[in-house]
Amino acid sequence: MCLKNIEKLRERLSDHPKPVVIVTHDNPDPDAIAASLGMRRIVQSINPDVECDVIYGGEISHPQNKTLMNVLGVNITTKRDVFEGEAEKKDYEEKYGTVIVVDTIPERCLPKGIKAFLTIDHHRNETKNSELQDIREVGASASIVWEYMASQTIKLSADVDTDSSLATAMLVGIKTDTQDLVSENTKDIDFTSYKHLLEYVNRRQLSSIINYPIPPYHFDLRSKLDNPENFKIDNGVFVGGLGYMMSSRRDAIATLAEERARMEGVDTAFVFGIVDDCIVASVRSNGVAVDVNALCQRIFGKEYGGGKMNAGAARVPLSNFLFDVTDCNKEKMWDAIKSCLIEVILKKTQE
Repeated sequence: MCLKNIEKLRERLSDHPKPVVIVTHDNPDPDAIAASLGMRRIVQSINPDVECDVIYGGEISHPQNKTLMNVLGVNITTKRDVFEGEAEKKDYEEKYGTVIVVDTIPERCLPKGIKAFLTIDHHRNETKNSELQDIREVGASASIVWEYMASQTIKLSADVDTDSSLATAMLVGIKTDTQDLVSENTKDIDFTSYKHLLEYVNRRQLSSIINYPIPPYHFDLRSKLDNPENFKIDNGVFVGGLGYMMSSRRDAIATLAEERARMEGVDTAFVFGIVDDCIVASVRSNGVAVDVNALCQRIFGKEYGGGKMNAGAARVPLSNFLFDVTDCNKEKMWDAIKSCLIEVILKKTQE
């Protein structure tokens, strides 16, 4: 599959001189960032004269992800900056000749009607909007992209800054998405790519990214989640709500879900809040029998939730709850949503 897709991409880039765009999910994590950068290196190795942008739709808010961007000087940008606002199908068609989707699927990151040429993902997703696809249940998308790089004999050098930065980003992507190579979705390809990349990383940069500074608001939100009024634990399931949150702080939801899943007596943790008029939830589970992807879809709907082994997420428009949230009733609405969602989650996890 890898060699066939590369050959098709090679043919494509020789016949379509227009720029290439690599699109990842709205709030890219280290794996999404790294896999996108690796894919850009592949495009550049095939045709150095083709322009190649990496874009995403939301924002990078997690402190580790911000640190990775700053330390490595990563050059990716938002769709808003590229298209100067909301992009439609015609905007992509006018600006780009080839669309590649990484660490997600076209249905979740592209305007309706746009078909990707190639999709690479490691989640249990299906797409009908990609000419070529490589979707495997492995630890990280960066591992799949590394295999593509290896098939093209793209050689890295620890003495070249751009190479060592790319290797460092990809190693961090694999490290975080496989939980240091111990998650159940970790496969041989993850071990192999990690071992290969380790030879070229910048150890100083790697240390800065791994030991990223934690902003004070994380501790404030943790204290809020400790309030008994904001959580329930039942039969090994923790469910907690954080209230209304700024979009720049949304990634604390995932961090706190990871922490609560490690509490004694807890196998699965749900943490949620309201961000940009949407309910945003993160799920983490240590239960070997828990299908997180199916659980997220059962609770939040297939259109709004999903995941992989041990981890999941959801983003549900608040309008789905038929609430008109205004300044005068925001807190009442939050209390109602919090109580309702906690009970729904606890009930459906027991089904």
